[in-house]
Amino acid sequence: MRGSHLCLWVFLIVTFLGEARAERHEFFSGVAKEVGGSDAVVYTENHDVTFDDKGRVVEATTVYVSPTGAKLATLKSDFRASLNLPEHIFIDEQSKNQYGIRRNKDNVVLFSQISGKAEEKLQLSTVDDKERVQIGCQGFNYFLKDQIESLKVSKTLPVLFMVPGDLSTYKFVLELLHENPDQTLDFKVKIENWFLRAFAPTLEFKYDRKINRIVWYKGISNIKNASGKNGVVEIVYSY
Repeated sequence: MRGSHLCLWVFLIVTFLGEARAERHEFFSGVAKEVGGSDAVVYTENHDVTFDDKGRVVEATTVYVSPTGAKLATLKSDFRASLNLPEHIFIDEQSKNQYGIRRNKDNVVLFSQISGKAEEKLQLSTVDDKERVQIGCQGFNYFLKDQIESLKVSKTLPVLFMVPGDLSTYKFVLELLHENPDQTLDFKVKIENWFLRAFAPTLEFKYDRKINRIVWYKGISNIKNASGKNGVVEIVYSY
């Protein structure tokens, strides 16, 4: 009988610990086509997102794959400290160059490293600009969920966009353009300075309120094209 009781207790403890640490994975993909090109697929994004037992996003891994199946790049993001500005590292699997964002107490560190060379970095305070939301990496996808209702009223949101690959930050404005009958919302992200706006690219995306996810994106690609530049792509996401 003692053995039976011991087995029962072990079973209950293991079950309890398993439930306490229950995680959920969400898998989705995005198919990217180059805008202004042949309309052919240039790469596919394969996403693996981990949520905790309360439904909060914890981390994500994105693998970029060419039409021939070659791995182009890997992006790993950690949302534990921030939904809008996750720590992350992007690795170009071809050149082995890498860049990303890490945190150091109250500071955000943008870093970039060309393969074989020393890392370069830019350190910023997370409280430098209280007038705008700091955004980086895949921050829009999960941060927007709790901002939609206020954006329906304000229509715009000032953001500070982090670009670690260039060790730069840019003042942008997130603008809600349309609310569609199918519960999707059309957004545009444009640079704040009206003069620079004529030269800087804009980002556009469609957010689906039914699933609280971005389902379409048009803007600068993370992946360099055959000319070695980050071209403009249109991405359709499937969940």
